[in-house]
Amino acid sequence: PGLETSVIGFGAATLGDEYGTLDPAEGARAVAAAIDHGINLFDVSPYYGRTLAESRLGAYLKGMRHRVILATKVGRYDRDPPEGFDFSAARVVASVEESLARLRTDVIDVFLAHDIEFAPLQQILHETLPAMRRLRDQGKVRFIGVTGFPLEMLRTVVQKADVDVLLSYCHHNLLNTRLDEVLAPATRTSCVGLINGSPLHMGVLSRHGPPPWHPAPPEVLQ
Repeated sequence: PGLETSVIGFGAATLGDEYGTLDPAEGARAVAAAIDHGINLFDVSPYYGRTLAESRLGAYLKGMRHRVILATKVGRYDRDPPEGFDFSAARVVASVEESLARLRTDVIDVFLAHDIEFAPLQQILHETLPAMRRLRDQGKVRFIGVTGFPLEMLRTVVQKADVDVLLSYCHHNLLNTRLDEVLAPATRTSCVGLINGSPLHMGVLSRHGPPPWHPAPPEVLQ
């Protein structure tokens, strides 16, 4: 069966201090409030806070794990390529065990290869995803997929691989709707789930402004 997710999910990068230092108690209140208001999809990664976000989320979900769909990632562990990335089959197997421990659960609902544009696509198709499929067959994870910024690359994955879900970011908001034009038709045809990351375009209109690594070109930021 498929997953019945809330329309809005909880992106847990903030729990890893990715956008400034977070009061841990405030993080716990945010997670509880989200669940109480019907949000059930929580998306995290070992990259966020270099494992801090996963550890915090695992603690915050104590007693509430059964109420959420838990998504985490594999392959990205630090900022800079190539040292911060490892999409090998061995790392996939080790990474899921590490995430299960930090998240205090026995299964990951959605397991995603993180920012696959930083690896050769052939490795993703012929090494990373097969390893993830084996974990799905073993019951360690329930659904698998990939994330990335380049939409055409994700469309190729849909066409060539057995995946359940894709995630891209900053491509469907008030300033950019390419997700609907480039990727959504392929996912609809293949019955693949599609997650729109950062519908608020990573704070581009916020008081503090976007992070320095924001992917939009200067004219969009202006």
